[in-house]
Amino acid sequence: MADRSNGTNFIDTLRAEFSGLPAGSRVPTIRDVAARYSVSQFSVQRAFEALKEAGLIQSFVGRGSFIAGGDQSHEANGTTKGARVLIVSHSTPSARGTDITSHLEAALLDAGHKPICVSYTYVSDLHDLLGKGGFDVCVLQPRRSILPVEVLALLKSKARQMIVEGRQLELLDVDVIVRNRAKSVAMALRHLRELGHDRIGLVTEQLDAAAGYGEIENLYAQSLASLLNQTEPLILRVNGNSGKNSDAEEIEAVVREELADRANNPSAYIVSGRFEAEEIRAGFSAAGLAIPNDVSIVHLRNHDARSGKGPSLTTVGRRADHVANGIVDIVNWRLANPSEPAGLILDDPTLVKGESSCPIDG
Repeated sequence: MADRSNGTNFIDTLRAEFSGLPAGSRVPTIRDVAARYSVSQFSVQRAFEALKEAGLIQSFVGRGSFIAGGDQSHEANGTTKGARVLIVSHSTPSARGTDITSHLEAALLDAGHKPICVSYTYVSDLHDLLGKGGFDVCVLQPRRSILPVEVLALLKSKARQMIVEGRQLELLDVDVIVRNRAKSVAMALRHLRELGHDRIGLVTEQLDAAAGYGEIENLYAQSLASLLNQTEPLILRVNGNSGKNSDAEEIEAVVREELADRANNPSAYIVSGRFEAEEIRAGFSAAGLAIPNDVSIVHLRNHDARSGKGPSLTTVGRRADHVANGIVDIVNWRLANPSEPAGLILDDPTLVKGESSCPIDG
């Protein structure tokens, strides 16, 4: 097939076409667009990615792509009625979760909705707090808590639509938005490889099912095997928040142990977990590795995390306001399309270059 996509011109063509569609409407499939314009599906995929990054369209796994924004279900006779949106967060301490909730509440208010925020520890708390319910949408942030099916069932009985942020659930008939972990790992590896690093280790917290660390380990191992031809992955598991030692001491211990047993040590590490930047720098420094002179670091964490004193960390993640705005887009889309099946939204991260990653030759 001849590819007449012509890069940015094709993106501009699709932008002009899609800009005329109402918010919440379905975009033609990649296959349909490729056939209509006589271009490759790969070219259309790249154009869709560009339009998604620009905020014009939003893609839903298993459902297709739609024009972002809008609240068509609440427009009648020229007037708009804001939806009642219940934001439910587990009481597990999480600065990140609290930040997202704050941005989400503000974004919902800006969109004309009526958010109500509640926090719970036990299921019985929700019974007492929610009463008869009657909400248009419920947004649940389970954070790192165990999520009983009873909680989902209760919340679904109190709201017409249900969205879960940060926890990948299957076959439960709720919309889910989670970070795209596969793209996070691939982006970190690609960045370090472009700097010349071919031995890249992974420092991660001990497995936490709710945080998805096990999935990140698997993605790292698979990507490393295919991209770097490395015979075995190098995974260092840190007992974060142990209460006995600081995170820096725990990082130092596992790095020292690994350095003692290997002749060819990694020149770079991907760090996955809730570690603070200062703890990461201190841990590697105590193990005899200065960042970035001796080892480069990419941290899989949100861009809002403070770097403190010392070299700023290169991060792969999402800002809290980005997550909040993504949830609002889903709320608006769901209100405009209440009968569409529930879907999984993989929210793409970005890479912010800091001072912790540099070319292997300096």
